Amino acid sequence: MFRTLMIRMIKGMEKMTGVDAPYAYHLLDVAPARLWRFSLIKTVEGRRQVTPPAVYHAAGLASALVEDCGPCVQIHVNFALKDGVAPEVLRALVARKFESVPREVATAFKFGEAVSAGNIADEWRDEICRRWGDKGVAELAFTVAVARFYPAVKRGLGFAHACERVVVGNDITPAVKAAA
Repeated sequence: MFRTLMIRMIKGMEKMTGVDAPYAYHLLDVAPARLWRFSLIKTVEGRRQVTPPAVYHAAGLASALVEDCGPCVQIHVNFALKDGVAPEVLRALVARKFESVPREVATAFKFGEAVSAGNIADEWRDEICRRWGDKGVAELAFTVAVARFYPAVKRGLGFAHACERVVVGNDITPAVKAAA
């Protein structure tokens, strides 16, 4: 019965994210209790309450791009689209065309990127705090941290795929990596 429930959960997750989850089926076979824990990690992040959708998703998207997990980037794009973020904003972020997005969206992206890369993010954190206060900073910090969790597990299990292109709406956008 547990296995049947978990398969339903995986299929539901694949449908919701728009991305296949072969790593989840693997975990179900080799470590079902870990799959259950894996499924609960999103609760650590919590719901978006303070920051606008484009800002929130920009921070998580940047983190997934730093982690270089193509399926994770695609999931972030799919969730952002469902949350009403304009496709052109997402295409610009993936292509690193920050001049094409509102300043606060570029700031959130740069914050997520810096934090994920292990760099000091004071400049962007200060700007986020001025706009949305400490609650906004906390919201984005948790989004970035949780966005890093999934690629790490997938990479550790051998299921990571490099991010080379992202589908936004019906358009394919090449992913541009940050300068090292």
